[in-house]
Amino acid sequence: MLGLPVPSRLFWKIFGSLWLAIAAIAFCVDFVVDAMFQSELRQSPDLSIGYRAELATTLVATTLHHADVEGTRQLFMEWSGKRELPVLVVNARGEDILARTVPAPALAQAVAMINQDSAERSVQRVLTPSGEAYVLFVPLLLLPASAPHQHVYRYAESTRAEVLAMALVSLLFAAGLTWYLYRPIRHLHDANRRFAAGDLDTRVGQLIGDRRDEIADLGRDFDDMAGRVQSTIEAKSRLLHDVSHELRSPLARMQIALELTRQTPAKTGEMLERIAYEIDRLDKMLGETLTLSRLKSRSERPGEECFNLVELLVDIVEDARFETASNSRQIEFLAHDDVLITGRSELLRSAIENVIRNAIVHTLDGAAVIVDLSSATPGFVTIRVCDGGAGVPDEELGALFEPFFRGRNGEKAQGYGLGLSIARHAVEAHGGQVCASNIVGGGLCVSLILPVTTLDE
Repeated sequence: MLGLPVPSRLFWKIFGSLWLAIAAIAFCVDFVVDAMFQSELRQSPDLSIGYRAELATTLVATTLHHADVEGTRQLFMEWSGKRELPVLVVNARGEDILARTVPAPALAQAVAMINQDSAERSVQRVLTPSGEAYVLFVPLLLLPASAPHQHVYRYAESTRAEVLAMALVSLLFAAGLTWYLYRPIRHLHDANRRFAAGDLDTRVGQLIGDRRDEIADLGRDFDDMAGRVQSTIEAKSRLLHDVSHELRSPLARMQIALELTRQTPAKTGEMLERIAYEIDRLDKMLGETLTLSRLKSRSERPGEECFNLVELLVDIVEDARFETASNSRQIEFLAHDDVLITGRSELLRSAIENVIRNAIVHTLDGAAVIVDLSSATPGFVTIRVCDGGAGVPDEELGALFEPFFRGRNGEKAQGYGLGLSIARHAVEAHGGQVCASNIVGGGLCVSLILPVTTLDE
């Protein structure tokens, strides 16, 4: 269970950013408010105007109109608001009902605004029930001597409690935001360390949950990367294990041949031929393994050579027919228009030859291997190599292209189960894909799908 990362660097960065944002907003608001205040001062240099002054003046005016002078005095005496009511109530003789000092410039400006029928409601003229007229206004000079130039209702009083409340709110917000961001990052950090330590099953998808943001995308990318790395490492481990296993058999036979040579000198020639045969098989296997390793690591990348696939297939089929001339197996080749492919012709030749040779090995005597070239999918060409054998169990179709896999019918094979795996990686290196399927009635069909090259590319 991850705790709140309270003295983490991320927390203090977020907290500091919030305070900088608050300070910037406060500065901008103060600047705008000050500009508005200066504009109001130019319009009314001696009077306080605005909606708060209007509210106070209207309150006193309503009381004066209905409760006369005594009721208004009672209002001032019993007023319990945070601030005193700074409204002057001046009669025709220029006297305030509470005997407060009446600034002459403010009074003159108030009377002038009333005479001009100004729409400003912070200055009002009221008739009492007794018929006496009073002028009500809020002068600036009633402010405390410590702030003689500020508007009466312009600035709120900043208290320590308000500052502490702002600090607490920003602290809680920063902590919540930090927790929201920090927890998945911490999961990623821990997962990265576990993965680097060798725990290849490490994933963070379930820990991050259903988040839909860039951090969640990063977690999913980590899982994808971890899965690919794990698959690559496991594949290399399996390949190393399989190679080691396959090497043991010919080496064991060579050791037996050497021992028989020592025990029976008369069989030396025969045993040397056996050792040479095993060495040749080892050389072929190691060569195929090296080719497969290069294809898996993408070091064998297709070049920019453009060639005719039909011509390549014709050469491969002719070579295969020459090799099968001594038996009753036939090879049929079906193709129509020319097809251009960009890549390495020798790499594809090796891939297609491996598939065709595998089909020949599993084709029954008197049956035929069919090599068909078609362009059913726009932008792609499909090479289908179908044998005349017994087919492959459905549960083995997915494993046919794995290294050293030979299946139940593997006793017919003369190789090491690397040919189809090399073919798959060679085709994938050209941007294509390989798949296998059983034919109804018997036989296996391997399809090699490759992207074609158009003349305007």
